[in-house]
Amino acid sequence: MKSEVLSLPGAMAASPLACLLLDKAIKRARAERVAPREVVISDQRLPDARLRNRLIAEAALNGLACRFGSVPAGDTPDVFFLGDRPLSLRLPPGLNDWHAHTQFAYCGRGIDLTDAARLALHLGVETQGFSEHAFALYFPSDALKFRWQGDPDAVERVWATPGRGRMAAYRAWVRDLRPLLGPRVRFGLEVDLFGGGRFCLAPEDLEGWDYLIGAIHAVEGLSPGATQAQAEAAWMRDVERLLQQPIAILAHPLRFFPWDGRPTPTHLYRPLARMLAQARVAAEINHHKNPVDPAFFRICLEEGVRISLGTDAHVTRSAGDLLPHLETLRQLALSPSATLHP
Repeated sequence: MKSEVLSLPGAMAASPLACLLLDKAIKRARAERVAPREVVISDQRLPDARLRNRLIAEAALNGLACRFGSVPAGDTPDVFFLGDRPLSLRLPPGLNDWHAHTQFAYCGRGIDLTDAARLALHLGVETQGFSEHAFALYFPSDALKFRWQGDPDAVERVWATPGRGRMAAYRAWVRDLRPLLGPRVRFGLEVDLFGGGRFCLAPEDLEGWDYLIGAIHAVEGLSPGATQAQAEAAWMRDVERLLQQPIAILAHPLRFFPWDGRPTPTHLYRPLARMLAQARVAAEINHHKNPVDPAFFRICLEEGVRISLGTDAHVTRSAGDLLPHLETLRQLALSPSATLHP
């Protein structure tokens, strides 16, 4: 891999998003198969020592030394340099991210919705969607441990409380954010099933969202010793149940299998695609700790299934991380404008 100096002009270094933009520049350099050997930052517009220190720390997080001095000519908040070659951080037009999380997520690791939205829109994401886990809003922080999916009474008890866990507070927060962030930021929920294949969303929480994403993180009634055939049958049962609900997108299709330590059943690609087509639900390209097989999405396209993009961002710096998605779209010979739009 080629090695170059990565340079940040003053306008980018002085931006309120400077540290996040440096992270994006390093990722973009590596996508170009360039390994930055150091970061040089123009100090002409950096009187704030705290910002300088944060930039040094950001470079160090990526294993790079950082120094301040003169850089190649150029002064925009979108362009950095690899050697003498200018590169823009702006993404191609037509990209939308429908799946990112917020500080309300228990699985989040330091994400701030406002900063994530500002970063994504700065990079050129046309619509940035936030779809928080509904179960995380209903249940306490150990929700991933106590298997509420098989405990209908636990679900009904929390739904009967005035605040429904943190759901009422989240809805109020979203209502206040909408006019501040504008129409390019959308709000949805990522919703699972619980006991008996029911949708884990209280009736009073069904309305008021721009869209809903369906997800299968656990399969009901599946014992640890279940065979692959049993796992596939139970999973297909739950997918069928989920597609009967008012969802627009199926999050990270087929992720259940590798996360459960099982081989991905490629023979289910076409049956799943046909189910999605019949339900008019989009299949999500999601690279967040997920293996993405373009073969599945080729079959989806053959069956007339729409494609959705989701970063599944759990940290602020992951907002706008759509470079892997662009590579998958390239492999599919699909333009960004052909993916799911508002």
